[in-house]
Order: sequence, then C-alpha cells, then structure tokens
Amino acid sequence: MAKTWILVAHDAGARFFENDGPGKGIELTEEIDHPEGRERDRDFDADRPGRSFRKNSADPRRAAMSRSQTPHERAVSDFARTLAQKLQHGRMENRYDRLVLVAPPRFLGLLRSALDAPTAQLVVGSLDKDLAASKEADLVERLGEVIAV
Repeated sequence: MAKTWILVAHDAGARFFENDGPGKGIELTEEIDHPEGRERDRDFDADRPGRSFRKNSADPRRAAMSRSQTPHERAVSDFARTLAQKLQHGRMENRYDRLVLVAPPRFLGLLRSALDAPTAQLVVGSLDKDLAASKEADLVERLGEVIAV
C-alpha cells in the first residue's frame, strides 16, 4: 500500500503525519516549532533600512533604501525552504509515495515554490487552510476532502 506523508504547516511550525492507506487514519511522526514565525519585524531588528545618495542626480539629499523582504517574511520563507528540503530528503529515501500539503494560502504558495520538481510530482492534494492547531480527528475529517484516510 502507498504511504502518504501529510505536512500541516504555518509560519510558526509544522507537523508531519503518515497515512498507510484508506481507513488507517493518520499518525504524527514529527513536530517542528518555528518561533521566529510568531515574531514581528521589530523583534528581529530595530534598525531601519539604510540611506544612500541618489545616483546620477545633482540633488545631494539622501534617499531611503527599501527592503525587498521584511525580516519576518525572510524567516518564514527560510522555514518553507527547510520544510521543502525535509520533504525532498524523505522522497530520496523512499519514505513516502504520495504527499499532501496543508497550510494557509500564502505559506502553501511558499512551500510549493520551494519544492523540487520530483517532490512536487508526488503532491496528490492540498488544502489552503490554517489547520495547524487542529486535533488529529479534525484533520482526518478535513483531509477527507483530498484523500481517503
């Protein structure tokens, strides 16, 4: 029977479950806490973006430099990449045959974009909902929307 890994994640943590087929339910195999996902930008650094002189301008005033990503966004993106690497490692060790992703829409997008192509091909379903705090029984019910558990 095909083994399915189910990743339930959000900014502040993730849980990995396994399912061995229809009617077998799910089993928690790992839980990862990511406290940086709960922090605000001001908790990462109190420094404002730097300032620079304007290029090719006779105007001597300085212009504020912008950030492409806030510290919180960077920490969350790094966490999504870490989870994707863990999924890739599990795939390369043949620890699962199918994959289900459950995460809030923004985080789900980060996860999908961080997956390598062979791992992404194993995704058989996903739920764009924040079910990180859900109990296992509730998860089984919700997962019934995408796979037989």
